[in-house]
Amino acid sequence: MTSTVPGPDEADRVDLWVDPLCAWTWITYQWLRQAGSTRPLSLSVRPTGLGYLEGAPGRDQEDPDFLERAPGPVRVLAAAEAGHGREAVAALYEAIARRFHGEGGIYDDLYVRTRGLTQEAKRRLQVTLLEQAAVAVAAALEETGLPQALIEAMSSSSWDGALRAAHESIPRDGRPLDVIGVPVVSVNGGPGVFGPVLRAVPAGQRAGRLWDGFKALAQEEAFLEMRRVTPRPAPKPELLG
Repeated sequence: MTSTVPGPDEADRVDLWVDPLCAWTWITYQWLRQAGSTRPLSLSVRPTGLGYLEGAPGRDQEDPDFLERAPGPVRVLAAAEAGHGREAVAALYEAIARRFHGEGGIYDDLYVRTRGLTQEAKRRLQVTLLEQAAVAVAAALEETGLPQALIEAMSSSSWDGALRAAHESIPRDGRPLDVIGVPVVSVNGGPGVFGPVLRAVPAGQRAGRLWDGFKALAQEEAFLEMRRVTPRPAPKPELLG
């Protein structure tokens, strides 16, 4: 699939692949919402559990309790998309992700709390926190008016096929798919881009200016990758004016 440039009166089509457990993706989603208030763009949210699918790098060495619990929220997104259409996904994603990464949420300050821990200790903490996931998902379903029965998807691996298909749907112009995680963004059907990974949420015109730069890079055929040379700070889903 190749990128298609919209006409002067058309909005840019933006597809975002998400997992509710990822704080960085939650920030990217909020930035795109902010950018959409100052630039013509139409945002579509797609669920994908890139880290939990069979064959994912390092999966065979993961904590089995984590592998059992972590796909739960994104499976509910897949079930909502199948039963209620793609338009239901964004609202449900937002309601779930806010309950994970908002102030007082399940994963609030997780990045700081796990700094310096071994991978094993980090996963054990996440397993403990994920015991609260069902309550958060139930509240999100109620908020969005979706059936509570969708919560049954949390424990059903039958939805992993839909997540795998969503993974494979990421545009890549016929090249092999090499995705290391989420967020992944496609602009106007062009090849998916990992990121942008943001420490906080640019707001208003600041969000719009970042969108202008990101869009230019995402649609440039010669562009491959860029990354800061400094370590990532803790993600803080706060607005930056």
